[in-house]
Amino acid sequence: MAFKLSENELDLKSIGELSENPLLTRLNSIRAKGRLSFVTPTENQGDTQFLTFEHTTKAQERTRKRQQPIKLEPLPVLKVHQDHKMPDYIYEQNRNRLIASGVLKSPRSPEEKSSTKSLVQFLEHGEAVKKKKQIQRPSADSLSPSPAKLSRTSIGRRGLYEASSLTYPKYYFHDREEVIKANIGDPLQIAKIIRENEHIGFLYMISAVPRSSIEYDTYNLKVVNYENINKNDYYTISKKAVTHVYNNDIEFIEIDRWEQEYLYHRELTKIPIFSLFRKWKAFNVWKKNVRSKKISGCRKSLQKDLFIVNHYLRPALLKINELCYQLSFMGLCSIEKYHTYTLQEFKAAQVVRLGEVTERLEEFRNEAKDVVRKACRIALRAAGFIPDDCARESSEGRFKMPESGSFIELPTGDSEKMTYTEQASKRHHCMRLTCFIRLNDYLIENTMHVLTVNSASSLLNYLTDKLKRTPSADVIQKWITEEKPEVTDKKGAPVLEKQEEDESLVPMFLTELILTVESLLFQPSLEDILDGISGAINHFQNTVLSVPNLVPDSYFDAFTSPYINNKMEEKTCGFGPSLSAVFDDDKNFHTIIFQIKEAIQAAFESAQLYAATFEKFQIFFKENESLDLQDLKLQEPGVKFFSEQLEKYHRQHKDAVALRPTRNVGLLLIDTKQLKEKLIPSPLRCLEVLNYMLPRLSKKKVDAIISEAQDAEYKLEFVPTTTIEYVNSLVFLDEIQERIESLDDEGNVVVQMYKLIEQYQVPTPPEDFAVFATMKPSIVAVRNAIDKSVGDRETSIKQFCLHLGRDLEDLNNEVNEVKMIAQDPQILDINADQEKIKVMLNELLLVLDDLQKRAFQYKSYQKNFKVEVSKFDALEEVSAELKLKQLLWDSLSEWDQLQQEWLKSKFDSLDPEFLNGQVSKYAKFVTQLEKGLPPNSVVPQLKSKVEKMKEKLPVIIDLRNPTLKPRHWAAIEQTVDATLVDLEVPLTLEKLIELHVFDFGQEIQDISGQASGEAALETILKKVEDSWKTTEFVVLPHRDSKDVFILGGTDDIQVLLDDSTINIATIASSRYVGPLKARVDEWQKQLALFNQTLEEWLNCQRNWLYLESIFNAPDIQRQLPAEAKMFLQVDKSWKEIMRKVNRLPNALRAATQPGLLETFQNNNALLDQIQKCLEAYLESKRVIFPRFYFLSNDELLEILAQTRNPQAVQPHLRKCFDSISKLEFALLPPTEGKIPGMDAEPEKVYTNDILAMLSPEGERVSLGKGLKARGNVEEWLGKVEEAMFTSLRRLCKAAIADYLGKQRTVWVVAGHPSQVILTVSQIMWCRDLTECLEKEEGNHLEALEDFEKVNFERLNALAAIVRGTLPKLHRNIITALITIDVHARDIVTELVQAKVQVVDSFDWQRQLRYYWDVDLDNCVARMALSQYTYGYEYLGACPRLVITPLTDRCYLCLMGALQLDLGGAPAGPAGTGKTETTKDLAKALAIQCVVFNCSDGLDYKMMGRFFSGLAQSGAWCCFDEFNRIDIEVLSVIAQQLITIRNAKAAKLSRFMFEGREIKLVMTCAAFITMNPGYAGRTELPDNLKALFRPFAMMVPNYALIAEVILYSEGFESSKILARKMTQMYKLCSEQLSQQDHYDFGMRAVKSVLVMAGSLKRENPDLSEDVVLIRALRDSNLPKFLTDDAILFR
Repeated sequence: MAFKLSENELDLKSIGELSENPLLTRLNSIRAKGRLSFVTPTENQGDTQFLTFEHTTKAQERTRKRQQPIKLEPLPVLKVHQDHKMPDYIYEQNRNRLIASGVLKSPRSPEEKSSTKSLVQFLEHGEAVKKKKQIQRPSADSLSPSPAKLSRTSIGRRGLYEASSLTYPKYYFHDREEVIKANIGDPLQIAKIIRENEHIGFLYMISAVPRSSIEYDTYNLKVVNYENINKNDYYTISKKAVTHVYNNDIEFIEIDRWEQEYLYHRELTKIPIFSLFRKWKAFNVWKKNVRSKKISGCRKSLQKDLFIVNHYLRPALLKINELCYQLSFMGLCSIEKYHTYTLQEFKAAQVVRLGEVTERLEEFRNEAKDVVRKACRIALRAAGFIPDDCARESSEGRFKMPESGSFIELPTGDSEKMTYTEQASKRHHCMRLTCFIRLNDYLIENTMHVLTVNSASSLLNYLTDKLKRTPSADVIQKWITEEKPEVTDKKGAPVLEKQEEDESLVPMFLTELILTVESLLFQPSLEDILDGISGAINHFQNTVLSVPNLVPDSYFDAFTSPYINNKMEEKTCGFGPSLSAVFDDDKNFHTIIFQIKEAIQAAFESAQLYAATFEKFQIFFKENESLDLQDLKLQEPGVKFFSEQLEKYHRQHKDAVALRPTRNVGLLLIDTKQLKEKLIPSPLRCLEVLNYMLPRLSKKKVDAIISEAQDAEYKLEFVPTTTIEYVNSLVFLDEIQERIESLDDEGNVVVQMYKLIEQYQVPTPPEDFAVFATMKPSIVAVRNAIDKSVGDRETSIKQFCLHLGRDLEDLNNEVNEVKMIAQDPQILDINADQEKIKVMLNELLLVLDDLQKRAFQYKSYQKNFKVEVSKFDALEEVSAELKLKQLLWDSLSEWDQLQQEWLKSKFDSLDPEFLNGQVSKYAKFVTQLEKGLPPNSVVPQLKSKVEKMKEKLPVIIDLRNPTLKPRHWAAIEQTVDATLVDLEVPLTLEKLIELHVFDFGQEIQDISGQASGEAALETILKKVEDSWKTTEFVVLPHRDSKDVFILGGTDDIQVLLDDSTINIATIASSRYVGPLKARVDEWQKQLALFNQTLEEWLNCQRNWLYLESIFNAPDIQRQLPAEAKMFLQVDKSWKEIMRKVNRLPNALRAATQPGLLETFQNNNALLDQIQKCLEAYLESKRVIFPRFYFLSNDELLEILAQTRNPQAVQPHLRKCFDSISKLEFALLPPTEGKIPGMDAEPEKVYTNDILAMLSPEGERVSLGKGLKARGNVEEWLGKVEEAMFTSLRRLCKAAIADYLGKQRTVWVVAGHPSQVILTVSQIMWCRDLTECLEKEEGNHLEALEDFEKVNFERLNALAAIVRGTLPKLHRNIITALITIDVHARDIVTELVQAKVQVVDSFDWQRQLRYYWDVDLDNCVARMALSQYTYGYEYLGACPRLVITPLTDRCYLCLMGALQLDLGGAPAGPAGTGKTETTKDLAKALAIQCVVFNCSDGLDYKMMGRFFSGLAQSGAWCCFDEFNRIDIEVLSVIAQQLITIRNAKAAKLSRFMFEGREIKLVMTCAAFITMNPGYAGRTELPDNLKALFRPFAMMVPNYALIAEVILYSEGFESSKILARKMTQMYKLCSEQLSQQDHYDFGMRAVKSVLVMAGSLKRENPDLSEDVVLIRALRDSNLPKFLTDDAILFR
């Protein structure tokens, strides 16, 4: 068999063969240009290529007629256009063009013409079929059972031509078996094989699929051998023809004809209607069957169930419908148009109407009953049964059909003779008739429901119509201002307004506005009308509900419970439909009712608006009614009151009279007649009272004024004769001068009152007016008398002085007489009669009082009349002397009385304080008397008595000391040698005097003092005891556990302990402690024990809490079994003690338990031992992984406690590696990690394989293969560290190779780590620059200049990238790279300016340069003579420091120090970049740099441990503010650093440090930063200074740093903006106020610049100046004070 070509090769070959024919090529090009169109094959009918039908079938004719459109003659222009679109015309035009162009020749013979035309037809129609196939492809692929009709077109030949013109490869077969094995299914290929392999002869073929398959096709054949053919259906194919044998019928067809038919068939099957015909046919048949079955079932069901199709029941059903329809027009609600109802009238109208409705409903039901029963009887007889309620008469056996009018014979039968089938049939028919009755019930119920709803709806519509005519609120508000008196016609009938003349605007309801003292009410109110309408609607419902259902009616028992076999069937039909339930569920009905209520409420809202206009009437009515008129009559108000009240009440009366009697507010007519009738009398009553009061009060005032005027006139004309008369006359003159003005004002008031009387026509007697006329002349007469008296005033005063002088002489004489009596010697004689002297002194004092009153009166006269005031010194002296003498005799008698009381009263009842007060009081009296009285015998006697008692007072106070105990009284009795306690006769002061107790005053005082001291000490001790009784430990549950407790805060207990210790020590040191010595000693022991126990307790708790969390971890228990066992012992003891304390929390009792102190001491010893072992354990871990030295013990223990779970170590990675935020572990496959039986997505499960490290910025760096987190955490973390170094070195080498093959901007974002990009970029830059300086040919300076241009281009390219949209990680990388490249550009510029041409120039050598050392196969950094191997510490995508000249110098100094194994010591003020520069150098060399903030709390052990970690890890450490450490510690640090430096100098791999041998990594180094001159700083020792290379840091170049940062953030004008910004910050720091929170340093500059970069990316179209200003404003304004903010703006 020959080689078979592929389908693609066939297509190519066919196309090639077609393209070789120039005619076809030309035709194809013409066709492509759109010049060929479809041509209907009308010629060459005898061509063998086509299958034609000469006659059309009848079906075709019918179809064509059906599709024939109506012939309409188009317009001429349109007809020409249509003719030009006809296929014949297009064909002719195309043919003429082809002949004209030489493609076709003019046909000489019909054969040529026919063949050419056929060719064009094939080509054209092929294109049409192709287009048609493309358009119809979607419908061909769909499986819609109803295909759209396709336009009828002739079958084209283009596809046939193309198919037949395809050249198949030649096949060579030896026999039929090979043909069968070839499995060829294409009929054309089979025919070709037969033609080309004549030796085969013929082949057998059968259908490739069964007839039942949807893929069945007449031409879907396969070649088989004879044994496999179906004898009833098979094909044979030979060179000449194809024979089809089917059930002994043989069909013969020539092979060419068979091929043509196949081609036609293939094209036809591409049309959807033919391709999907088999599917659609089956579906249509199925659909028709299903539809027919459903229709048939529905028809039967309807005939069975619908009563309307039953010709016996139909008339009754229609009749009932007719009755219901007639009834539905009947309204339940009676509303007379153009009539205004009162509520009672409305209710009565509805009652009358519903009575009529009830009668109509009864008639309707009776008629319906008859119709329904008659129909049921006919239907039951038609079924062959006689209804039970019909007489069995033969005449009733004939019934007339209602429709046909013919008579039918109905069979009769007796229920006794019924068979079971007949019984069941009757039961069934009765049930159906029951359903028919129930149907009528539903119809009637629906009618009742509709009737009710329609009635309610009509009521709503009527109310709404009235409501629409409600005036607006503004109109109602204006009504009260437009009120006019009611105008009446001649007959007295009110004239209605135009609004009320329109009968359609007549309101529906009348409501009356009622006025009460409290409020305005409507009668009927809103609630009354709502209740009335609700009652009417309920009455509607009750009326229709009163119509009973038909089903339960006994009238239909013959059908609802028939007799069968003489037995009545049970009535199972129920009570029929429930109309009340329908009403309950009808939301529309409820909505209508609700809307009716809303309409009424809306009407009353308008009525309330109108009622609100009456509020002023209600207010004045309330005021008038609440006014107590009788009380008002008794008052005497002013003229203003009368004026206001008269005006007010007259206005009220006028307004009340002007009120309208009714108002139309739409739905409501508001009646205000009664309100008006009630309102008018209210102001009239008040006016009546005022009319009564005003004349009487006016007359009273007139009488009073006239009377006073006459009296004043009389007094002014009176002539005085005595001193008092002169005084009275002058005083009255002064008074009347002031009074006359007010009297005149009162007269004016009276005048105003009489004007009011005239104005308001108040009834007044005429005689009152006559008296009023005399008022003014009386006042004028008084004024004349006053003027006359004023003229005589001086004369009167002279006369007064003469009389007053004589009175003063008389007073002095009387004083002298009293003085002579007061100086009687008996008054100061001790032997005189005290009672007689007291009486005499009292009489003299009474006389003196009278004289003093007269003297005071004379003084007041003199002051009033402005005459010289006299002095009465003699009177004052006599008064003072008499008062002292009276005090003397009163004190003497009172003292004797008090002394007797004190002597006789019980000593226990004496009050020492009162006693002391009285003695002091009388001692003061004695002092006053000695000074004020002449020497006499009475005062010394009083003084001696008081002094004696004063001497006894201390002893009395001591003996009354409440702190005296029986032992003290015993001592006192022993001292005085007498019994003072437990006497039969109570002890008195008199008894003590008899016993001479007061002779032992000092001894008693000592004993009393001892008692007071002991009592004070006992009080203090009692206070201490009480405070400890109530003091309890605060016990807290530990970590929410129920049975483990710890002590809470003990600060209060510690304060109490300190206070108690001090108090007890104070008591113990007192000289009065004797009786309390035993108790005090006991307390001292207790407190000492408590203090010691509490200290041990808290120490144990602190250590237990620290170790408990550690030893709870299974990994720690496994690694420290002995220590875990010891801790378990302590833990058990601790928990037991704390449980006891929780039960009994009293602090003193709990802490002083026997053996508790020893238990805590033992526990603390064990805990100390555990901690030492733990320290040794941690040290062993740190030795394995030295980075653990930089972690605290707690952090390290947290890592070690979870060593079995690598994921738990992730949060602590940044403490060991600065730039590794987490490690990426491999995931288990989902099948391994999935839990059986769980449908949810399984939780991620990680393996121990470490794939990569992730930076905080999100950068991922692969760590290579084979790295696993197995074993102890320190071991696999060490492997991670090694893998980090190895991976970064490998990636650097790969990046160098990648750099050489890519453009730099592409290489930057090609996926290399940020650190690698920066390092390799610097290596390649250094290489390029070195090549420029080492060129053997050419000018080195020109090469440098060219390289400078290259640097500028690189920078510009990076800046262009950074201004675009970048991922955050790429932006970080490019920003850092721009920072480095700017510095590189500046170096090249400096070299060009310095004209450097050799590599060894210092200008080049002093730069930090990166090389890839081929010998070491590693990256090295060189600077001057220093060389440092690149450390490969992972740095992530962190930003880099801007490198300024200051930074370069610092780098040079530090690199030189490292070369000499020294440290660096940058010094300078804060903010100069000391620490940041050191850290950035570490980043440049990829070395771990640990920053440590020093303080004065550091000791040499902590620093030793830190240095040990540095030496073993090879990291750098920057000790910030190193000079804050104490000088003693600095000395030890110096020795430690010398040890490390000596080991580095000796190139040792291990050395002794702090008494143990540790390894040494040569890259370790220590740097220190210092702020000189600050408070609390220490000067470094000389031996320590020698280990560090000092370097002074200055203020950085802000402008350069800002420029580089702005440039890296994408700003183009970075230089100008940086200069402006730094100048502004300089001005801010100088001119703004000095505040602690202001910061204008480098950190503030950096934050503002980063914010500006983010703002620029958010607003790329905004000006750069504006962006920077906005960033400055947003970051600075919030922290400025108000004044500074104004200056800043």
